[in-house]
This record gives sequence, C-alpha cells and structure tokens, in this order.
Amino acid sequence: MKIFITGATGVLGRHIVPQLVQSGHQVRGLARSDGNVELLRRLRAEPTRVDLFDLAALTQAVEECDAILHLATKIPSTMNLGKRSAWVETDHIRREGTRNVVDAALAQQVQTVIYPSICFAYPDSGAEWIDATLDKLVVEDYYATTFDAEQEMRRFTDAGGKGIVLRMGLFYGPGSPQSQDQLRFARWGIASVVGRPDAYHPFVVIEDAAQAIVAALEHTPAGIYDIVEDEPPTTEEINAAMAKAVGRRRLRSLPDFLGRMTMGRGIMSVMSRSQRVSNRRFKDATGWSPRSSTKSGAWDRVAQAMRSR
Repeated sequence: MKIFITGATGVLGRHIVPQLVQSGHQVRGLARSDGNVELLRRLRAEPTRVDLFDLAALTQAVEECDAILHLATKIPSTMNLGKRSAWVETDHIRREGTRNVVDAALAQQVQTVIYPSICFAYPDSGAEWIDATLDKLVVEDYYATTFDAEQEMRRFTDAGGKGIVLRMGLFYGPGSPQSQDQLRFARWGIASVVGRPDAYHPFVVIEDAAQAIVAALEHTPAGIYDIVEDEPPTTEEINAAMAKAVGRRRLRSLPDFLGRMTMGRGIMSVMSRSQRVSNRRFKDATGWSPRSSTKSGAWDRVAQAMRSR
C-alpha cells in the first residue's frame, strides 16, 4: 500500500512510519525542513517537501497513494494552553489543512483517509461508559476546529471514500512535552490532573495510539472510534501513579490560579469532567488492544525513560 502522511515526523508519525515501512508499505511523508527530510530518509520513507496549504502541490504529492494519514498538528506548550492565540496554527491545520487533504484525496481517488481527533468533547458522565455513539457533545472554542475536521472526513466518506476518525485520549509517553511537564509538576509535589477524585479521564500511551492508527488503516470500516486505555483512570488513580513515578507519596492539587494560568478556564473545565470512555467498538473492529496503561505502571516506565535520556 502507498501511504502519504502529514505530520510524519511528529509525536505519532515517528512511531507510525517505522511500523508501516517494516510491514512492507511504501511511505511518503510531508517534510518542511532539512532535518525532517533526513529523519524520514533514515526511517526509510520518501520525504516530500510540500505545503499543506498549497492544494495543487498537495494533490500532486498524493498521486497514486492508497491512503492518507493526516497527523499534522501544532499543540501549544503547556504554559500556553490557556492562550487562545496559541491555537491559531492548530486551528488552521485542522480546518483548512484537513479540507485540502480531503480535496486532494478526492481528486486522486485515494481510498482511505484517517484523522486523529479528540474525545474530550463528551459531557461529564460520571461512572457511565460512553463512546463515539453518544450524540451529545460539549464543543468548546479551543477545540471546535477538530470537529470541523471531522466534518471533512464525513464529506470524504459521503463522496465514496473511507474516512476514519479516531478520537484519541490524552497522549502520554517519553516523547510528549506535556508528559514531561506533568512529571515536572509531580516532582514539585503538584498534581496536574484536575477534577473530583472519582472522575474518570481518557488517556492513551503514544505507542498504543500509533498502533491503533496502523490497525485502523488495515481493518477499520469508515466511522468514528475511541482510542483510550481499557479502563480510564480516575483523578485519584492517575495522580497517585504520577507520584509513584517520581518517588513521592502523594501530590497536592494544582492551585486554581496556576491551572487558569497554564490551561485557562475553558480547558480546566473540560479536564475536570468525568469521561469514562470505552474503546470496545474499535477493539471489536480491529483486534487492537492497548499494551500499556496507568494501572499497569505506564507512568513508571515513562519517568524511567525520561531519566535515561
């Protein structure tokens, strides 16, 4: 299979490209710098210098491809999450970038397009299991454009392609700047995950998310699926796991002023919800299963990997 990847050198792409190459796929990755060109060559992928917002060039770049993985993103740093202006580039990628990807895919008769979205728009549901079949969403301003991107995926499917949306939990792993910040807070004795102690939070290890995208490419019908740990941890469980990972007995709650300063009121509100998201539909469709979880000591391994760097 010939596969074009935007965001091929990002947090997800660096895990996905080697898997696809090893499986015998021909991978073409979007690269915007000399460093990323060299990285893709080392990973045995074909680098393509193209602008995501140049539709004509993008259309030419995806010629003869069977699938597109639209992984490009630009999430702000932890200290800038609460600044609306910090999301402008991400919004541009999600809205105009995804529209261009779909237009290029339709023009070149690409069969499959996969887009990783987020599952944080579900309402507070207490201990009730929820998933993408839930019609009610709470769409906040800072992530509204990811649902514009989901609409583009529906447009692709309606036009005869296979559009797959994977609503991801919060990524964590050694390569995640957000995880590095969370463990830094933990070393200071501060819990970065907010919400009542029994609130559930959808998380997923980056490697498991990457494997889910590969599984979706090979097995999944068009639609929307959730990629999270088998049992989302509660606020109490995840903060305890982070404390253990950095050698502390317990963590103090993040002060409100610090939460507002880093995440902003909107994101704090979202992250305080209880979202016990189920991955069952995706597991049934693909046979994928996450290999790591908060409850199995994943945060210990993340902290150890960071220390060994």
